[in-house]
Amino acid sequence: MGFFGWLELDALYDSTQSFSEAVLNNIIQQPHTIAGDNPRFQATVKDSRLGYKIAAPPFGSVRASAFFEADFFGVLPTTATQDQSYTYESIRLRHYYAKLETPVLDLLVGQTFDLYGWGGQGFFPSTPAFLGVMGEVFHRNVQLRLSKVIARRAVAVELAVAGVRPATRDSAVPDVQAGVKLTIDRWQGASGQGPRPAKAAPLALAVSAVGRRLSVTDFEAITADPQVVYGWGAAASAFIPIIPAKGKNFGNALSITGEYSRGTGVSDLYLTLTGGVLFPSLANPKNLLPAPAYTPNIDQGIVTFDTNGLVRTIDWQGLMVNARYHVPLREGKVLALSGTYSRIQSSNALALTPVMGQAFVWSKGQYIDGTLWWSITPAFQMALSYQTMAQTFGGDGTVARNNRTEAAWWFFF
Repeated sequence: MGFFGWLELDALYDSTQSFSEAVLNNIIQQPHTIAGDNPRFQATVKDSRLGYKIAAPPFGSVRASAFFEADFFGVLPTTATQDQSYTYESIRLRHYYAKLETPVLDLLVGQTFDLYGWGGQGFFPSTPAFLGVMGEVFHRNVQLRLSKVIARRAVAVELAVAGVRPATRDSAVPDVQAGVKLTIDRWQGASGQGPRPAKAAPLALAVSAVGRRLSVTDFEAITADPQVVYGWGAAASAFIPIIPAKGKNFGNALSITGEYSRGTGVSDLYLTLTGGVLFPSLANPKNLLPAPAYTPNIDQGIVTFDTNGLVRTIDWQGLMVNARYHVPLREGKVLALSGTYSRIQSSNALALTPVMGQAFVWSKGQYIDGTLWWSITPAFQMALSYQTMAQTFGGDGTVARNNRTEAAWWFFF
């Protein structure tokens, strides 16, 4: 209990001018453009973290606790200069929740990782890249979650269900998420979550799902009754120690972390994912000035409208695999190697986009990284990483690529 966190410095060199600090699922600038043909260098401390854990004295068999965590990726004014945007960081709330643990059920209320994808439960890749990587389910949201862990000897099963803030408030009902997770304590491996130092963790397998109702403003210049459509997603996650750890000795330990997801109308749960899909322009047969404009009540990329003016959800399918190996030196606590492969693709993003706009829509993305980790001391760590990502645009298959070299340093406390 008490304060925790880390101080972080990232130095980032990109082969294009596509990104700010984070890559996520943002659009890569295409070749033969100014931004697509010129490099960029950045340095930032924004991913530093500050958190606090607190627990109340037990009340009989009931335990209450709270968790807070923030970083410095808060939104700055649009008038901020480059100097201000890198040195006048704004705090951002990441996690802020309370938890009640009882012999019957556990209750979580507040903001934290979505249950969909079992965020924060050991299924993140080991990488210095700002999570989530392209194609990885990664999202935090306000929620009320009920869960129950059933343990027998070295095997535990967790069942959970959550009501989550919807993608659009006009849907009038929360998203529903549910999941099942299996852990086997006797099969332990070295698990590194994001940039965090590795810890011993059991083999874990999990599935999760999300369902949502989307009430979208009708595709008209004059307000009309909304159109209703439903989105869904399903994900399978795994942490598998290929070469188990020997207690606290991680030397020669090898582990694999993976995730497969598929759904429609859930692009917001991948962070910044739109594929470049926009809402079409309203018809203007009378050449009115100003031209009629559509005012959406939902973020771009989740849905669009077809040629008949009917709302359609955008389909996405993602895959992420990460491997981490600990060099057998000082119990595997000094050097480690990790690599990540991920991809995401849509089966209807292009088909739902008018031909004139398809050149700006990407329907396939791929991400690959390789990282060397060096724990100079147990509290001070550095990493050197090479990351390459590509996106395929339009019907002609134009490929845009960005290569990033990242050096990063952390002090954990």
